[in-house]
Amino acid sequence: MKFAKGFKGRYFSLVAISALVSCTQLQAESSRSIQLEKVVVSAANTQQIEDDVTEDVTVITAEEIQERGYKTLKDALASVPGISFTSNGGFGQTTSIYLRGMDSRNTLVLIDGVRINDVTGLNGAQFEQYLLDNVERIEVIKGPQSGIWGADASAGVINIITKNPQKKSISFAFKGGNYNTKQLSFTVADRIGAFDYLLALSHFDTDGFSAAEPGQSSSDYGTRGDDLGFEKDPYRNTTYNLKFGYDISKHDRIEASLTAINADVHYDGGSNLDAEDIDDPYGFGATSFVYEIKNRFYHVEYQRRDGENQAKLFYNVSTFNRTQAGGFSGHVKEVAFQDRFDYIKDAFAQVGVGYQSFYHGASGEDFFTKEKIYLNKKYHNRYIFLSNYNQLFGGKTILSETIRYDNYSSFDNKLTYKVGLKQYLYQDLYLSGNYGTGYNVPTLYHLYYGSIGNPDLKPESTKGYDVALSFKGLKVGYFNQKVDDLIGYNYSTRKYYNVNGTSKFEGIETSYSQTLFDEWLMNLGYTHLIKAKNSTSDLARRAKDMFNYSLSWYPTDEHTININGTYVGTRYDDAAKTVQTGKYNVTNVVLRHNFAKDYTGEIEIRNLFDRFYQEVDGYGTAGRSIYVGISAKY
Repeated sequence: MKFAKGFKGRYFSLVAISALVSCTQLQAESSRSIQLEKVVVSAANTQQIEDDVTEDVTVITAEEIQERGYKTLKDALASVPGISFTSNGGFGQTTSIYLRGMDSRNTLVLIDGVRINDVTGLNGAQFEQYLLDNVERIEVIKGPQSGIWGADASAGVINIITKNPQKKSISFAFKGGNYNTKQLSFTVADRIGAFDYLLALSHFDTDGFSAAEPGQSSSDYGTRGDDLGFEKDPYRNTTYNLKFGYDISKHDRIEASLTAINADVHYDGGSNLDAEDIDDPYGFGATSFVYEIKNRFYHVEYQRRDGENQAKLFYNVSTFNRTQAGGFSGHVKEVAFQDRFDYIKDAFAQVGVGYQSFYHGASGEDFFTKEKIYLNKKYHNRYIFLSNYNQLFGGKTILSETIRYDNYSSFDNKLTYKVGLKQYLYQDLYLSGNYGTGYNVPTLYHLYYGSIGNPDLKPESTKGYDVALSFKGLKVGYFNQKVDDLIGYNYSTRKYYNVNGTSKFEGIETSYSQTLFDEWLMNLGYTHLIKAKNSTSDLARRAKDMFNYSLSWYPTDEHTININGTYVGTRYDDAAKTVQTGKYNVTNVVLRHNFAKDYTGEIEIRNLFDRFYQEVDGYGTAGRSIYVGISAKY
């Protein structure tokens, strides 16, 4: 049976999976399709095959990123059932991701296991700042995961896995198009004896378009900012990724990595407002609407693998610096030890202990008093977790349990846990379920930022479960999560506060993946959000319905044609439901041609039908845009 090569690239044969368990990088070995399984490493913070985890997991591969023309993390995550999103404009503008309706800060985001949630902000990770050129895969684990990952994982975990050095290789890519956009990437990797390395550079440069444009209250609504002469908001991002590894012996290895992000972001001071015409619309004292970002993520790890034991000792550092509104700076540091023991066939236990410190230094100016703020606040956390995993009855029954205890210096200590079950009923037919608890502590910004901070804030506590039925590529699931002490902002008192009562998040997720006529691959996803509300009202900017689709055609070994897109249903910009920002569809087309050995050309059309829409009222989105590129790998 012939399989489309793009389809083969998403999966791995049994031989390759055995290699992974031996800690060797997976490769698709041939056109054989004996067993179609993808790999996930994050669900239990250890290496596991996706079919062997109980959690609801979605994996976005490098092949999918290329075939669908994803530029940013937001583009890729928009294809995942259960995720909706909004942005305050175009390239590089503040982006919020709502996993199962929960706020961005409830999702823990990692790059190669290092936290990238911004300790100086309110929105969790800076989703808009992460380029995908050097990404091997993106893993999305849904549902409360604090039992293994701790705070900030009450909605789920997103782990970005960058490419690893496997053999000597050089690759580059260039793409350009509308808005004077230029995208460049270069990677070199090699393995020399026991030493291996990878050096990767990604650069994105665009003149962009105005972040702000007329909102629905304006008579000019429906006209793009460019057509009204609004100033453009350029964006530039240069990202470096360095990886080094050395095999000390057959059982011992050390690794180190650095991801460095340097970005310049031009923005507008508010919706409906053009920063060129109104320099300081809210009286913040701003002299210009542009800021720099310098984020660094460091990782050093020692591994010991000997028989049934897999142990690692690692040290992570995440630093955040941006010049916006007077400047923000902070860091997160973590040192931890983890040990996995495969005590019988198809079963393992894992223990981990660690220490984390969180620091928020400079924090710009108070929005209302205009005084310079130096928080110089920090807290630390000591934790221990235990997890257990079993396959029973020949792999037909899978059980997982995790429990974690966090000892905080500034908050109440917390015990969180998660249990999961997957039961194969008949061959590819299975039923799965998970129940877990989550914990989200306030950020130092929430607690101490000028006049709007509230040092009396309590952490959020989450309880949630999901169930799913899956058969041959079709999966239907239901989720239900409840949050006590949800953190909100009171516009009357101008302070953060804990919302009284219980906030509820409930919905249905459906996905379907199937090959058609050997040369087609179809992926569909649908999410219906039943509830996303606090004790008094629905939460704003959550789409009621989301439908995403991708259809790839492989007419020859040299050609790939992909159509992908997203339909956003009813979505209100405010809790009072006065401004509707949903009910639109955006379709994209990508054509790829391997015109010579090692060389591929690409034409990409975004927003094919030039649909006008706004994700946030008064902030612009891109119209139809065309990009042409070339890539090579030696």
